[in-house]
Amino acid sequence: MGENYNDLDERIKRLNRIGIALSSQTDLRLLLDMIVKEGRGFTNSDAGSLYRKEDDKLIFEVAQNDTLDRRLGDKKKEAFSPFPIPLTKKSISGYVALTGATLNIPDVYQLTGQEEYSFNRDFDTRNHYKTKSMLVMPMKDHEGEIIGVLQLINAFDDNWQIIPYPKEMEDLISSLASQAAIAIRNAKLIEDIKNLFEALVKYSASAIDARSPHTAGHSRRVSELSIKVAKAINEEKEGLLSTVKFSPVELEELRIAGWLHDIGKIGVREWVLEKANKLNDDRIETIRNRFQLIKEKKKNEAMEKRLEILGKGDMHQDVRYQVLSPDEGLNSVLQELDKDLEFINWANKPGFLKDEDLDRLKKIASKKFINSKGEDEPYLTEFEYINLSVRKGNLTPEEYKNIQSHVIHTYNILKNIPFTKNLKNVPRIAATHHEMLNGSGYPEGLKDDQIPMQARIIGLVDIFDALTAADRPYKAAVPLDKALQILQFEAKDNRLDKRLVDIFIAKKLYEGIQ
Repeated sequence: MGENYNDLDERIKRLNRIGIALSSQTDLRLLLDMIVKEGRGFTNSDAGSLYRKEDDKLIFEVAQNDTLDRRLGDKKKEAFSPFPIPLTKKSISGYVALTGATLNIPDVYQLTGQEEYSFNRDFDTRNHYKTKSMLVMPMKDHEGEIIGVLQLINAFDDNWQIIPYPKEMEDLISSLASQAAIAIRNAKLIEDIKNLFEALVKYSASAIDARSPHTAGHSRRVSELSIKVAKAINEEKEGLLSTVKFSPVELEELRIAGWLHDIGKIGVREWVLEKANKLNDDRIETIRNRFQLIKEKKKNEAMEKRLEILGKGDMHQDVRYQVLSPDEGLNSVLQELDKDLEFINWANKPGFLKDEDLDRLKKIASKKFINSKGEDEPYLTEFEYINLSVRKGNLTPEEYKNIQSHVIHTYNILKNIPFTKNLKNVPRIAATHHEMLNGSGYPEGLKDDQIPMQARIIGLVDIFDALTAADRPYKAAVPLDKALQILQFEAKDNRLDKRLVDIFIAKKLYEGIQ
């Protein structure tokens, strides 16, 4: 009696340990495998399977079989083809799922035929296997709802002979099945929450990218390529990066930060994001119309002057000839206006202006004409002159600050999201991807080790994607070799991490990301 009590006590302790292990596993796939493995170990079973109940069918999730493992090896996968089965009482698992009854069958080949259920011999025939004893349990959650079926096959005794499942096993396995059902519910809930979070992250990032058709897919590409770089670093066995390793948690932080690195652009004015040239088409058209008006005024002034001279009547023949001949002075003025307008159109494109270019713009902007109200009006307004005189690129200092502010907005948005502990560094990683090792980055001017390695990776990938993107409004795509050369220059200037640039180029990590 004492021996039986001790044996039962040990089984209960083991069941508790299994319950703790199940509750700590949140990966649903690993959890389902663990449930079958522990159920088999608890009952010394050769095989086992697990079905998950879904609507009007049972989904075959897990199959384990030691005999077939030994005989078939890697080919065992071909023996187990996951497939849904109808939720009816005709199958053993279906009967258990619908009735909630436990079936302890000593020999499935000895069923009387009077049962509502029957044993399907197809699997045994196909794989030359002999199923005999079966213990099939419903998996009920804390609300008593059946969410699946645990099926154990061929219990062994100490001499490895197949025996019926002992009656006293039923309550213990029922308890295990119930604990497993609750663990599955919890894991499924966690998985659903993760999927919801994942969807929100991707939707939010994609929505920000979609504000401009020219940045569609940017956040996805940055995230995917950043992970590719980090995994390549993990594979390094020697060299400068061999001591750098990213844990699964750090990889997940990197992936999420890559998706969200530009979310702060929601706080940037849309017309700044979309700015292709220094002045938009409407503003340039306004300048063209203004110059056309100036030209007409110049022509009218010249005509009025001629009429005034001709109106005097008495004039020398030579003077009359000069008045009636083509006005070379007017033509010169008109040609100069055309050249100035042509220069303005050129200066409007993103690029680099030399000192003489800026001097010419200033000279044009200083000219005035009399408008229709009789007032002096400059050839270029102050707004037009400020934008056209941007020396490099197409953004004014104010607009550039507005663009730079997106990383501050990113941090302010992300720091208020209640990230789980394993994602706590996402806000900082995302908000420092524009920092440079030499301190020339923004927003804080961080240097060297002040910049997280994940942020350095995102910064590298972000620059590469911006250079090679074929649809940016302010520039054409840079050829691959030129883009890689630019990355090397950035590394040489100690803006980007040279180790990252080297592995990025050497392993051609940029390939395969669309």
